[in-house]
Formats: sequence, C-alpha cells, structure tokens
Amino acid sequence: MKSGKLSPSDLQTRVFRYLGERRPEVLVHARLGEDCSVLDLGDDVLVVSTDPITGTAINIGRLSVIISCNDVASCGAEPVGLLVTLLAPEGSDIASIEEAMRQIDIEAKAQRVEVIGGHTEVTDSVTRMVICSTVVGRARKDSFVTSAGAQPGDSIIVTKSVGLEGTAILAYDRADKLSQLTSPEVVLRAQRFIDELSVVREGLAAVEGDVSAMHDATEGGLLGALYELAMASGVGFEIDLASVPIREETRLICHAAGVDPLRLMSSGSMIIATRDPEGAVDRIQSQGVRATVIGRITTERTGCVVDRGNRVPVGPPEADQLYLGLANLR
Repeated sequence: MKSGKLSPSDLQTRVFRYLGERRPEVLVHARLGEDCSVLDLGDDVLVVSTDPITGTAINIGRLSVIISCNDVASCGAEPVGLLVTLLAPEGSDIASIEEAMRQIDIEAKAQRVEVIGGHTEVTDSVTRMVICSTVVGRARKDSFVTSAGAQPGDSIIVTKSVGLEGTAILAYDRADKLSQLTSPEVVLRAQRFIDELSVVREGLAAVEGDVSAMHDATEGGLLGALYELAMASGVGFEIDLASVPIREETRLICHAAGVDPLRLMSSGSMIIATRDPEGAVDRIQSQGVRATVIGRITTERTGCVVDRGNRVPVGPPEADQLYLGLANLR
C-alpha cells in the first residue's frame, strides 16, 4: 500500500465495520468525513479528536498540538486538554525527546491547552519519531457543528490560503533543493507558514453565526477536505479555481515539486459551509484571518472544479501530494 490515509472505500469496508457497541452518550459517531467524536455532557458537549504526525520529523511537537486542536475547532469547540503518545526509534537520545516535548509545551501554552497525559516510549517499531496526539475540547450543546451539516445552496468559504502545511514541510525538508529551484528567500518565507497552521481562531469565530458545517483541510488538501465534507453531508460541491487563494510561495514550490496545490496537505485552512457568507467572512476577518468565498454546495453527490468555464470532476482523495513532492525533490 502507498503512504497516506486509507481510501474512502477501504475505510468504509475494512475499518468502519468494526466500531464496537454504539453508546447513547455519543452524539457524533465515527464515519467518513468526521474527524471528531462528540459526547453528551448535558448542557455542554465533549469533543474529541486524535491524529498522528507522520509526514515529517521537523517541528513534530508543534504540529502534533496544532493538527489535533484544529480538528476540535472545526466543531466550534475550544480545545482544553491534550494526550500525547510519543514513539522514538531505537538509538534516539533523550535530547530529541525533550526537544519534541519543549515544542509541545510552547504550542500548548499558545493554544491555552494543558497536556493531561500520554505515553513515551523508545521502540524498534518506528524508524523515526512519531507523535500521536488526542485533544479534548468543550462546546455548548446548542452550538457545535460537524462535517455532516452542509446544505445545497450554502456558500463555501476557505480561510487563509491552501497548501500552507505542505508548503512549509517541503520548504523545511527539501530546503537546499528548493533554494536552487526557486530562491532562498522563497524557501524562508514558506517555512514561516508553520506559524499560521492553527484554525482555532476562525473556527470559534465562525460558529458564532449561521454555519452549517466545518472541516479543516489536512491530508488530501482542499479537494480532499471538500470531498470528505460532501460525503459526510450527502451533497456535492462546485468551486471556482480562480477564487481559490494560493500564495505565490506555494505556487512556486508546487511547480518545482511537480505537485497540485489543491491536493497538498493544507492545515491552516478551514472549510466552512454557510448560508450567511458575508457574516461569516466578517466574523473571521475581524480575528485577523483572511476568508474567501470559493464556491457553493450543490444537490448532486459529486464535486467539480470550474476552471475557465471547464468543469473538472473531483474524485475520491488519493495519497497526499506531499509524499510525491518529497520524492520528486530528492
């Protein structure tokens, strides 16, 4: 099998068949397109999400906090606690483990999240450090949203720019090669994208208004996130390629790496479906975060990108283009 998330069909047939006993306290169950579970706490809900960092070993501590907090924020919940499982390969020194924990501490304080437990181990089961983080968050029972609520006629908003995480990882992991193919200045600016990967501000701002669904764009990029949101909601989508915000650094690095920025790992971008796009954009931009309307939710259970009048269909997400880019830049 190739690196990356399992295909939607494999998840449906080989994973989601085995989910134990359904509990009445669980309001949002495991399913395609949902990154979080939601548990009933009475007037409030507990929102839980977990994610590993496998695409890079650089900034792994920071990323482990950001990625899971983003999932919780996509439900409109405030992150509260973090559980960390850190697996280091044999031969690792204690300084590398301490550095990962130092990064986790700095980012957790920035997100106002407490590390409440976890597990740390050196093992021959991994060849480089892997961190899996589980975040718990809290929201009002009447205000949380999921990936499954999008309705035909909703506008689609994306925050910041697409491909931020993948661009930053390529710029760190392949800095020397990209400096030759683009310029050292482009690579340095792209590395700074890591400071923009949290979507907690826009998630909490957006949910204060009329929002139908939210989903953060991670592995599979913008198109992968839209496909998952559409599958969860039983709808389709149409986006205008010319409206999609892509930074010049991302365009240059994706061109050099031979990858599609729309399918590149995109933490830092939140996908929002709403009937009030003007209100949502205003609330998000009041937090200093760019928000752009790029399309609409449709009744057809298919997705497409409109490129200068041509409708290009969007199929199920494949392996993230990050892995292709890393291979092409060796």
